[in-house]
Amino acid sequence: MKVGMLEATRTFTLEAKKLEIWFLKKFDEVDGTVKFYSGVFRPLERENIDLKVKLEEQNQLKKEHHDLHNTMKNKLVKIQIKELQAKVSELENKRKIQNNEISQSLIDENKQVSG
Repeated sequence: MKVGMLEATRTFTLEAKKLEIWFLKKFDEVDGTVKFYSGVFRPLERENIDLKVKLEEQNQLKKEHHDLHNTMKNKLVKIQIKELQAKVSELENKRKIQNNEISQSLIDENKQVSG
């Protein structure tokens, strides 16, 4: 009976060792797979971060370009308004001069007619 127990214990121990070896091999396979995918994903994560940074930079540049465009547009409109105001002022001055000339002419005619 003791021999049978020893044989059963030995068989059990042997099977347990085989199972342990099998689990260790599987663990190594999984560990290798994890390390492989970590090696694959790290560069992709870095590339993703780099692309996000570039996208943010491009968006900032677009915003700055848009702001600059609007600023220049506003300045151009202000310049055009000033030019138009200057032309209006010039035309008003010419009109006043012409009105004064007409008035003076009428006054001179009235003096000649009455005098």
